[in-house]
Amino acid sequence: MRFLCKDCWIAHEAPTLLARCKRCEVNTRVQRLEPLARKSGNGTPRGPLVCKLHPSEPLDIHCGTCERPVSPRTVIGDRSIMALLGDTAAGKTSYLWVLSEQLRRPTAGGVYIRQALGDSDEQMANAARDIFERGRVSATPPTDADVRNYAWELATSERATTVVAFHDTAGEVWNELAGLPRTAYDRFYRYLDLIDGVMFAIDGAHVAAAIDAEASGGVAPPQAVTAQVHELAIVDAVSRRIRARGERVPAVAVLTKADVLWDRPEWSAFRHDSGADDETIGRSVRQLLLKAGRPALVRAMEETFAPVRYFAISAFGQVMREPLRIEDLRPSRVTDPLVALLGRAVKRT
Repeated sequence: MRFLCKDCWIAHEAPTLLARCKRCEVNTRVQRLEPLARKSGNGTPRGPLVCKLHPSEPLDIHCGTCERPVSPRTVIGDRSIMALLGDTAAGKTSYLWVLSEQLRRPTAGGVYIRQALGDSDEQMANAARDIFERGRVSATPPTDADVRNYAWELATSERATTVVAFHDTAGEVWNELAGLPRTAYDRFYRYLDLIDGVMFAIDGAHVAAAIDAEASGGVAPPQAVTAQVHELAIVDAVSRRIRARGERVPAVAVLTKADVLWDRPEWSAFRHDSGADDETIGRSVRQLLLKAGRPALVRAMEETFAPVRYFAISAFGQVMREPLRIEDLRPSRVTDPLVALLGRAVKRT
């Protein structure tokens, strides 16, 4: 079993954990207690880590690096550590917040948040507060590459659960990844070393601007061109690290802010009430990206990740206007990309 410290981004084996036994009166401080894992008849780990001196006493476990408590339920497996990539203002934080809120109740496939791990919910609430206090999401500070970490235990069936963890990282950090010093962002790099599923957020507003420019024979706004450059640079930098690991991980390309396009007849499949299935939406999103001048991005993703699926979501269900009220939000298809990644993992376990 591997236990995740989401603050340090270390996947601990039992010997690297610190622990405390409540029955060991002389061992009241956190230290290495050579924990034993309960084992089933075939020798595989089962149940909580227990004290070597008191085998019926479950241990309180802590990260061996930062010494913060580690939930005994943060046992990670395939597709637990997700990278949510994307340029600045692509809607990553909004998406994560709405996604976590939507998962408070079961999806059609029965996936829901069983519990938040650590301070994930508190961090998420703080990150999203500006939506309603200021009418918009504040930009994620680049310093938050070591700050905003989220982990939830998801129920995936009647008896199975899985841990899913994210790092909410500023677009500037992703853009500068190729030259980012490891000494200054060590925890962030440890997170990159653990990722085994990728969600790539592509700003639908910039895609719409590129489509409009192509249709009129004009020139796309500088912001849309810059976003396109950043998207490819991010994929290239991440793919370089994944190729160095000698493996390919699954990915979903997520068109955010799809509401800016879904009133156009050719992209009406993106609407929440269109009745279109995932395959139809996926083909439409891929076609849209190609038409919007992103064939290099599509090719880079499909060469790096396997499989790659395409989705269109709207975190708010409307073009954002002030004042934004929580009762006006109508999220569209926000759980679909994550469920797609988890679906593959569930079949493998």
